[in-house]
This record gives sequence, structure tokens and C-alpha cells, in this order.
Amino acid sequence: MKLLVLHWEGRFHRFYKSGLTIYRNHKEFVTMIQILLLFIGVIWCALLYILLINKASTEGYFLRKANNSLDNTNFSYRIVKADILELKQKNREKITNSDLYGPSLGLLDATIESVVIADTSQHAVR
Repeated sequence: MKLLVLHWEGRFHRFYKSGLTIYRNHKEFVTMIQILLLFIGVIWCALLYILLINKASTEGYFLRKANNSLDNTNFSYRIVKADILELKQKNREKITNSDLYGPSLGLLDATIESVVIADTSQHAVR
């Protein structure tokens, strides 16, 4: 058993010594490889940041902007809808409270001008 351990220890020692010799002979080359690997790692991290984190925050910004536009449009729609319902109720009251043979009823016109809806198709999140 002792012989087997010494055999592997000798092989490990020779391998380690040859690695040190190669490192000493090619020190500049190994340093350049280390710098290159470090540079590639930094570029990789920067690309991951740009592709994942920055993209997600940009999409979130445009989503919030589109939701705000939608909320404003819904608010305008509800105001117009309330105005139309109020006019319909006034017309209904005039019809129910007037006599059939009296003067003209003078009903209110329930046509409302169009509501401007902002075009958000260019900022659609895909």
C-alpha cells in the first residue's frame, strides 16, 4: 500500500513540477490568457445586464406609460358616458312629464363629439 501511495505521489510531484516549469517559461502568455479571460467575463456580465435587466426595466417603463394612457382614455370615456346618460335621463323625464298634445317636446340632442384617443401603437410592448 505504501508503495502505491509513493508511486502516485511521485507522479503528482512530476506533474506539478512540469506545470511550474511551463508557467515560468511562458509567464507572459499565461498572464495574457488570464487578462483575456477576465475581459471576456466582464463583457459577458455587461451583455447579460443589457439583455436581461435593462430590457426588463425598459419594457416596464413602456408598460406603465401605456397603462397610464389607457387609464386616461377610460376616464374620458366614463365622463362622456355619464354625460350621455344624463341627457338620456333628461329626455326620458321630458317625455314622461309632457302631455301628448302639447307643444313640441324640445328633446335634447344626445350626440357627443368624438373623444380623442391617444395612439399608443408605436409604443406597444412586444
